[in-house]
Amino acid sequence: MLTPEYLLWLEHCLVIFFMTFAHEDAAIIAAAFSTVEHQLPVWMAYVSVYLGVIAGDVLIYGLGHFAQKNRWLRSRIIGPKVERIRLWLENHLVRVLILCRITPGLLFPTFVACGWFRIPFRRFAVVSILAGALYSSVVLTIVIVFGDLVLNRLGYWAWGALALIIVAFALRNSFKSRWSKTTEKAMGDIPPSFLSVFKKYMPHLRHKFHGMPSLDDLKKFVSPAEHIPNSILYIPVGLYYLYLGLRYRSLTLPSASNPMIETGGFMGESKASVMQLVRNDQQPWIAVFISFHRNGVPAEADLENLLAIMKEKNLEFPVVAKPDIGWNGYGVRLVEDSSHLLKYIAGFPHEEKMILQHPVPYDGEAGIFYVRIPGEPDGTVSSITLRYFPFVTGDGRSTLRELIQNDQRTSLRAHFYLGERSEHVGFGKDDLDQVPRDGELIRLSFIGSLRVGGLYRDASHLITPELTRRFDAIAKSIPEFYFGRFDVRFESTELLMKGEGFSIIEINGAGAEAIQAWDPNVPLFKLYHEFFKSYKLLFKIGDLNRKRGFKPMKLKDFIRAIRHQNRLIEQYPPAG
Repeated sequence: MLTPEYLLWLEHCLVIFFMTFAHEDAAIIAAAFSTVEHQLPVWMAYVSVYLGVIAGDVLIYGLGHFAQKNRWLRSRIIGPKVERIRLWLENHLVRVLILCRITPGLLFPTFVACGWFRIPFRRFAVVSILAGALYSSVVLTIVIVFGDLVLNRLGYWAWGALALIIVAFALRNSFKSRWSKTTEKAMGDIPPSFLSVFKKYMPHLRHKFHGMPSLDDLKKFVSPAEHIPNSILYIPVGLYYLYLGLRYRSLTLPSASNPMIETGGFMGESKASVMQLVRNDQQPWIAVFISFHRNGVPAEADLENLLAIMKEKNLEFPVVAKPDIGWNGYGVRLVEDSSHLLKYIAGFPHEEKMILQHPVPYDGEAGIFYVRIPGEPDGTVSSITLRYFPFVTGDGRSTLRELIQNDQRTSLRAHFYLGERSEHVGFGKDDLDQVPRDGELIRLSFIGSLRVGGLYRDASHLITPELTRRFDAIAKSIPEFYFGRFDVRFESTELLMKGEGFSIIEINGAGAEAIQAWDPNVPLFKLYHEFFKSYKLLFKIGDLNRKRGFKPMKLKDFIRAIRHQNRLIEQYPPAG
């Protein structure tokens, strides 16, 4: 018959066993506390922790294995980290299983990947059992010894302090990205050296922006608004949006501005679907692209299917890979070959669509803002904004790292270029230690988004009747398109003014910002004036279309589309 003391010990063991499923380190603390405070036999503490650790490992492996047959489960647990770990598992299984045990946030996706990719269970179990035994034994021994010292030297209050530290550590890791740059590098570089790619595929980008106006007349390289966090900067814009929503009795009225596009193109719309709406006779102005939907199969199978589509459409490497539902350049990268495309696919969310597009070989990039009032026969180009990609110019003495850190503009976004942000692929150490030649222009990012340091300049003086007629024809070929921005690459401003020598790389709808307001020469007051003017026009167009019979989206659907895009942004592979 079991004694009351033994029954109490068994209760402790069960609690410790199941606690390992929630948090292994917390279970180890609990086991040490039971050993020191309640005289739980040490061997029972070790067995409880160890069995819980192994049971949890097997359970996670089983989830990955079962996800092959269950779509709901697959959508919940098979994400970019799982796919990317596959590329590492092939040659380094033992190293991976040991490393993930001590790397916060890496254990779950790693063990799921083992089941998902059907790593032999016997091989997995042997490594897991040995690693789990070593880890739990060492850590539990340390904590027991520490706990004994705590009880004898510091008193009971220190247990509470230790528990708070463990909880704080767990919460910290729950609310931040755990996929560190160190882990990325341990798994192998995702892209090749950016510097070598730029020089290989864009060798003309050395001393100036071909076809673009000089920046010599720019008085300031950083606008006042860029020093203000977006969470504060956009408060007046958000309040003005609410005012317009109340005035027009609809917070979702912008969705009726372009009624044939989801949300009117405000957020969460398919970029490929919008470009496919362009009528066939105007399609030559669109840069060649294909779209591809990930359907839950391993990345290798998706690569094989995607390469077949590329061959069919005569699309060759390098290509620009980007999300179909995107914003601000997140997930956009120049992909050099099939091996790097595989890594991009592996980091891309399942059940979502990506775009591969032919890179337009021009330095010039611009946003062409277009507006047409419903009922009027013709539209207008209301503004043109030139977009300069982030760059520094060599002086023959400073390293690339020093140039980035000492430039008034690039220093604001230095964390992107130095590889300190998980959503952006920065330069490697070898690149950063290079000393560019005097006068050599170094491109710091493939994308020219303001988010990563792109420079915007108001160039509305380039608007001509020829350019307006060209974009009016393209816009009117899109059913019920009234408000948006055409992002283009162009050969020269002279040709662009004639409505020639450009390719459209993206079409934005109601969410198109009045980006000319980000010109460093534009005062903060005028920036808000441009934003307010744009939203006022957007609501006016939505209201006119509502009177024509087009209903705005329901608020819950509008919010769902916005939240879906925001969730996806966090899952996309790093941009380049």
